[in-house]
Amino acid sequence: MLSTHPNTTGNTWITVTAPGDGRALGTLPTHTPDRVGAVATSLRHAQTGWRAMGVVGRVQWLTRFREWLSGNELTLVELLASETGKSVAAALREFRLGVDAVDYHRTHGADFLGAPSPRRRELPSVALQLAITYRPCAVVGVLPPWTYPLASTLFDAVPALMAGSAVLVKPPAVTPLTVRAVVTGWAQIGAPPVLDFVAGHQAGPAVVDTVDYVHFTGSPEVGKVVALRAAARLVPCRLDLGGKSSAIVLDDADPGAAAAGIALGGLAESGQSCRSIERVFVQDSGYDAFVDRLVAEVAAFGAADPDDVRVAPITSAAHVNHLRDQIDDALAKGATLRIGGTADGQVFEPTVLADADPAMSVLTQQTLGPILPVVRVADAEAALTLANDPCGPCASVWTADDAAGRYIAGRLLAEQVGRNDVSVHLAPPGYA
Repeated sequence: MLSTHPNTTGNTWITVTAPGDGRALGTLPTHTPDRVGAVATSLRHAQTGWRAMGVVGRVQWLTRFREWLSGNELTLVELLASETGKSVAAALREFRLGVDAVDYHRTHGADFLGAPSPRRRELPSVALQLAITYRPCAVVGVLPPWTYPLASTLFDAVPALMAGSAVLVKPPAVTPLTVRAVVTGWAQIGAPPVLDFVAGHQAGPAVVDTVDYVHFTGSPEVGKVVALRAAARLVPCRLDLGGKSSAIVLDDADPGAAAAGIALGGLAESGQSCRSIERVFVQDSGYDAFVDRLVAEVAAFGAADPDDVRVAPITSAAHVNHLRDQIDDALAKGATLRIGGTADGQVFEPTVLADADPAMSVLTQQTLGPILPVVRVADAEAALTLANDPCGPCASVWTADDAAGRYIAGRLLAEQVGRNDVSVHLAPPGYA
């Protein structure tokens, strides 16, 4: 039984609007902390039977769920595109990434969770037999971001379900409808009631205060709050945090190739990915030529999808003000606006800020928007120091010297580092 279907008398409601044109897409009731607790208790009761079903039984239900997802692909993709503002092609890529996660875990789940292998260890006069086994947490809380609400939900919920846990999802207030549709689909196939969702601003903290394990994807600032709140209860949490992904352009780099790649890496889907390039460090001798080429690339930049020529809107209306604030702060501190910098509704112009300085908030706070601040640096060492403080999830190095590229890449602290390429930041446009 879905948590939004019971008596909702006295609830406040969320109205979800399309960022592209402001259409009302749907409404749903919010959940108080008490209601979140009740949903979690129901999931905890159902989890006992779900765990006892064993891996084979859970794989069967995940296979049926995968079939439901495939059968409702068009509806889910259109809904995701409407509530996020993504193109249909971008929403389809996100949908297929989520389905890939279902396929991966239902295919490999039995291997991951197979019977433990006994290990014998003999000591003088003592014979010990050791074995490793896995015990699922009863209820796992999943808090996905508004940038990839569907894929992130499936990335975290499916392995938890496969392991034998129940899952409680709290989607973002601006993009809850696709997640609600997916949870509804789980119920429609008659699966055990071990997947549910809650909504509303009070629901997020209540989930962290109620579940037995937390998966959070979002900003470092909120991640710190989640970590402290989980630690206070001594429950484990996993944080997938954004940050300030960087590009380093050395003086021997091809300025045209670097500018084209960095424009793609920073502006695709309007920069709304934790892996989007948000800082560009350029060696002094090649700085002016690179900025000129980058401005030309940004001016010509269009959507990656040939049938979609618009710039993707910012999914969250409130986030547009955050982007304006970062630009105002940068200009007040000496940056030069080379192109863009304004918004029409929730469509924010692709923007280049030259003469950026590390003291500006656009260099220190996550942007999640189509803004490329370019910092002049004396040499590679200076770029490395800045790129690693704070460290973002991704980085790229642009140079004609392979040895120098490998050396710099080896000293960057980012999880993913590309040389003369930003493909690691993005699902390829032709992904199918």
